[in-house]
Amino acid sequence: MSVTLLKGQKVDLTKKHPDIQEVTVGLGWDIAGTDFDLDASVFLLGGNGKVESEGDFVFYNNPIAGEGSVLYHGDSRIGSDHGDSEQIEVRLSKVPPHVERLSFTVTIHDAEQKGQHFGQLNKAYIRILNRVSGEEILRFDLGKDFTAETAIVAADLYRHNGEWKFNPVARGFHGGLAALCAHFGVETDEEAAPAEALPAPVPESKPAAPVPSQAKLSKIELKKKETVNIQKSTRITAHLEWDADNMDLDLYCFYVTKAGEQGKVYWKDLGSADSMPYITLSGDSQNKGQETILIHRPDELKYLLFAAYSALSNGIGSFKSMRARAVVDNHLGSTVTAPLLEENKYAYWVAIAHVDLTIPGGMKVSHVEAYSGRHKENSPVLFPDGTFQMDIGPIEFKRDGKGFFGGLFGKK
Repeated sequence: MSVTLLKGQKVDLTKKHPDIQEVTVGLGWDIAGTDFDLDASVFLLGGNGKVESEGDFVFYNNPIAGEGSVLYHGDSRIGSDHGDSEQIEVRLSKVPPHVERLSFTVTIHDAEQKGQHFGQLNKAYIRILNRVSGEEILRFDLGKDFTAETAIVAADLYRHNGEWKFNPVARGFHGGLAALCAHFGVETDEEAAPAEALPAPVPESKPAAPVPSQAKLSKIELKKKETVNIQKSTRITAHLEWDADNMDLDLYCFYVTKAGEQGKVYWKDLGSADSMPYITLSGDSQNKGQETILIHRPDELKYLLFAAYSALSNGIGSFKSMRARAVVDNHLGSTVTAPLLEENKYAYWVAIAHVDLTIPGGMKVSHVEAYSGRHKENSPVLFPDGTFQMDIGPIEFKRDGKGFFGGLFGKK
């Protein structure tokens, strides 16, 4: 049974639920207008109330931190009528020992430029769910006391005598994400406005952590057939995101290795992090949501092609109407979104984004948006020279008895 908390009403989490190892932190809100872009973020704090390194900051450009113990599920622009607007997974037993507090925050992207603030927000909440069962355990409604603030610390999860406790905070800040970063010890390229002070942290018993290096906060949305060059990193994340209910899309990552070998990672071959192709798919989502590809060794690859397959309704339905998009993150501050802009109701496949990793020190992300022929189920093929062609690959689902009827009734 869920417990609804008041501001400052701290409560034991693991002590009351000793079997819980993993939780989902859900945040939701209603917004007055469609031009709002709200983002959740998490600061993994030491005893001095600061991050130890920039890797202890989870946000839209760094969705995984704490040695994999904290995972942010991606940027959303929907309100709470559609469920949680943002979700973050926390594996409590895996949180590194140096992290004493997880601070969950929400900010409005470009709030000052758009004249937006949290006084325009309604029905905002944060809640804790058992990740395994999906049961809601705790809920905190943030209230309506905000006015011109552009950032909120919603709540904290913190350790106390070896157990995890939940602290509802609901404290507003001026200056957006940059102000929060400055307060928690993350250096950014943005000039932060003075931030309202939080309650004093518990004194630490070790020397203060060094200030981390810069984390650039940039979002890029590609236009039709547009290309952008961003910095190459040692890890890349790609999300396939969509908003339509009861629709199952599958993310495919076609690749070419440095040796010229071709292959793909998808629902039937989830790849490997420790051997070729050094690419993994996090799993198959069979409803509205997201699928995630992790590129663990970009230096071993030359080209990537991210494509989506419509696994329901026999390929009928517009990918655009689902608000399907590919989001590529280099974990160095650049997130590139490739949206779908064309109406096509009869394609099984769409190639969305192409990545060229052959550029010294950089990577080129291109919006391609190429559809399969009418009712053609052949997959795309990515060639060793980085070019690709639709409609010439294998018909995997039909070969497995999952073509027409598999499309209607789902796979597996």
